[in-house]
Amino acid sequence: MASTGKTTWTSGMIARIAPDAAAQIIARVSDLALIVAPSGKVAVANCSPKFGGQAHISDWAGGQIQETLTIESVPKFDARIAQFLEQDGDVLPVELNHRATAKFPELPVRYTFHKIGSDDEILMLGSDLRHTAEMQQQLVAAQIALEADYEAQREHDIRLRVLLESSEVATVFVSVSTGQIMSCNGAAEVLLGKSRDILIDTSFADEFEAKGRKDVVDRLITAASEQTQSPILAKSVRGNRKLSLNATLFRGSSSQMLLCKITPAGMPSDSVGQLQGHLADLYKSGVDSFVFVSEAGNILSANEAFLKLAHITHSKSIIGRSLAQFCARGTVDLNVMIENANRSGGMRLYATKIISEHGGARAVEISTTQLNAGAEPIFAMVIRDSHRVETVSTPMKQVTDVDMKSVIELIGGQSLKSIVAKTTDVVEKMCIETAVELTSNNRVAAAEMLGLSRQSLYVKLRKYDLLKKT
Repeated sequence: MASTGKTTWTSGMIARIAPDAAAQIIARVSDLALIVAPSGKVAVANCSPKFGGQAHISDWAGGQIQETLTIESVPKFDARIAQFLEQDGDVLPVELNHRATAKFPELPVRYTFHKIGSDDEILMLGSDLRHTAEMQQQLVAAQIALEADYEAQREHDIRLRVLLESSEVATVFVSVSTGQIMSCNGAAEVLLGKSRDILIDTSFADEFEAKGRKDVVDRLITAASEQTQSPILAKSVRGNRKLSLNATLFRGSSSQMLLCKITPAGMPSDSVGQLQGHLADLYKSGVDSFVFVSEAGNILSANEAFLKLAHITHSKSIIGRSLAQFCARGTVDLNVMIENANRSGGMRLYATKIISEHGGARAVEISTTQLNAGAEPIFAMVIRDSHRVETVSTPMKQVTDVDMKSVIELIGGQSLKSIVAKTTDVVEKMCIETAVELTSNNRVAAAEMLGLSRQSLYVKLRKYDLLKKT
């Protein structure tokens, strides 16, 4: 200790340092210098004048260095000093954190271990890591802020997707520079008749009959720039439909974009909303039953009239069930209606019976229409109660002139009983022809529809010479 009260390096304070160790120490300009015993007791604690914490560092002398370290740094120090003593020097540096006090903040230091010529004392040279720790904290804060920005971006993308998919108006995003479709919603897929994978990155103008490749896009840009209220009219390539295009111009991250809303021409948005309201009221309060089913025949939705017809208490209990469960002939009825609607787009006045939840039967006529409402078709069925109608069977083919003539020729030549038998054969033949046609020559389904066994149907087909026709 000098007369000025400061700790200095004086002769005799430490043992003689070996030359190679001295060279190593000189080569390392350190901020702190500690002489500690193998147990961790601090003999001398000193620091560079530039460090600025001499008074705080001097207080470590005489105590255990473990008492100055944070909890996680104590085992690191014990392990490294034990390694140093075991390997007789040449160990990797260790980064330790000294605990904060009321007058001094937490101090991160990178220590190296050196022998000083004495077996029971070790020289620890430390480099101040406060600036490095500060930089690391800034990097961590920047990473956290970056992750927050990414999360906000993901949330924004999700909201945009939900908004687009919930809209019933066909909407596409078009790049002004390339004229290509960048994104679209499900309604645009249905209206343009193409899937999203096909539409994206293709020319928007190619979806319309236009004079030039960018003719439609140029007109949309002009209309959006002038902020005119009148839409752009164009005719689609698929379906040859007239469409009304309303565009909004905005600047994206790298280029300008067009938000284009597409509606059928001649149908303003208020008319669309009014029509949708009327259809919703008809579905909710109509006297006829409305049922929407998937291609597999599973019920997607049904109105109150159908619930009453089938004696269903809760609407949720019917969703997902097969409509075949309520048809008198089960899957035969369902397959006939769906196959005919698939083939021709619709089927009118199919006669069958609806079996209620309690087993009661009700004669009905069902009209089926195929709807293109997405990737898979949906079938809308209008079910009308026909129990008061005397004849509820599917309208059969008209009796041909040949058949009528053959019956008339029997009058006067045969008895009434024979004439009635012949007439019955004519009607039976027409019924079999109609059933085979409705079931698309599915003889198992036709037999079940007519209430016959398969063998009986084959006998009658052979009797009326219908095997070749079928």
